[in-house]
Amino acid sequence: MSNHKKQHSVPKCYLREFIDPETPGGYEPFIWIFDKNGKNKRKKAPKNVLTSNNLYTIEVEGKARDYSIEKSLSSIENDFAILFRQKIKNLLPLSEEEHISLCIFIATMLQRTVSQKANLEHFLDELISHGEKLAAHHGIKSRTVESLKNYKRDAHKLNILKMFPEVTQILLNMSLAFVIVGRSKSRFITSDDPCTLFNPKLREQRLMGPGLGQKEVELTIPLSPEIALCLSWSNFRGFIEIGKRQIEELNRTTRAHCYELFISSSSHKKFRWFLKYPLSLIFVMKVIRQKFNYRIHRNFHS
Repeated sequence: MSNHKKQHSVPKCYLREFIDPETPGGYEPFIWIFDKNGKNKRKKAPKNVLTSNNLYTIEVEGKARDYSIEKSLSSIENDFAILFRQKIKNLLPLSEEEHISLCIFIATMLQRTVSQKANLEHFLDELISHGEKLAAHHGIKSRTVESLKNYKRDAHKLNILKMFPEVTQILLNMSLAFVIVGRSKSRFITSDDPCTLFNPKLREQRLMGPGLGQKEVELTIPLSPEIALCLSWSNFRGFIEIGKRQIEELNRTTRAHCYELFISSSSHKKFRWFLKYPLSLIFVMKVIRQKFNYRIHRNFHS
């Protein structure tokens, strides 16, 4: 059972695709890791990156540890690794069954990260805090608050497998495209939170984040330095070659979305990855106009 204790928040099979191709002979293959701000560059073998003890293990007092979630994730990872190596890497179309396997993998990637764990636990902490204040105000002990505290302990672990069938079904209904670097020398980077949801319509809206059900939303995840996946509700399908500008723009959003660190197959980083907005005058003017309209609206109603 000790083999199951060390668990990856981002799968080792996924991280292996981002090893430095110039790793010296005789050395264990490694990836380059940077803090979110671009500092503290270091190199590590994928097996030693983004691991925690018993991240997905269910522990019940007086009983043996339950590794069923970790085993289920391992099975999903193995299916993806074979699919990527045999089909996606060779730019071959997927069968219906392979499409389902891919969407299952992406669904778990959306749910399993430490970032998702932190978001869920923060939400539960707010509910608990609010419940405690209400209970104190009425001079009672809330069973709901105690139940939430107990639920929080395993909430992230249980939600991974609870949510992925529903999320998988949504992903299956979206258009699937693979963007490839082609002749460009630029390469994709990834992170500790590889799936990025982006809705350009929500860029400057404060009250709502991007969600899979939104018409304009796009889900992107780099699968290797040469290939990234894009899911959307548009008619964007197939294998599509993109240029340096689009590659670095995707890298910019990947870096911005990361939780604590980003990962590259190269020791070099680029200034563009750290920009708040794309290098597009039209886009910047649109953002300025949206901010101006938002401030007018806020001042008018204040």
